[in-house]
Amino acid sequence: MVKLKKAYKAFTFTKHPKSTILENRQLNDSFCILICGTIRHYTIDSNTAEEQTLRFTLSGNLLCQYGTATEATEYLSCLSECTILSVSNTILAEIGEETNLRIYCQNIIKENLELEVALLRMPPEKRYIKLCKQYQNIFLTVPLKYIASFLGITPQALCRIRKRLLITP
Repeated sequence: MVKLKKAYKAFTFTKHPKSTILENRQLNDSFCILICGTIRHYTIDSNTAEEQTLRFTLSGNLLCQYGTATEATEYLSCLSECTILSVSNTILAEIGEETNLRIYCQNIIKENLELEVALLRMPPEKRYIKLCKQYQNIFLTVPLKYIASFLGITPQALCRIRKRLLITP
């Protein structure tokens, strides 16, 4: 119980306005939960300088990066005003041994990775359908150009898929 109180005191809330680019360092040193808002994770192709959307983090989800601080080639952009709850990984490790928090976090990360790998193996139309099922309200907060980038298609192809699915009974 003492360690939980210590963790509670160590939690910090930070607010970030829309269009803020978050630093990789904050996520690599802390356990973070996105309390409200939407964040886009993306990378920039070194040859073409084009952005490729990797994933989205929506309100109430674990905000994590895969990899280490030295591999930090992932950028994060707030698509709306965001509030992030964070605690140091050191304190999390202390309380994680006594609670199931560490296992819970590992399971969330595993589920996210499985979804991303599954999406890579599907054709665009099936990726779109799975995305709609997984994140029902994503179209309310994420611009279509970022969703198209996430699906690996152009915005025009996304428009055609949406139109085709609306017409199909």
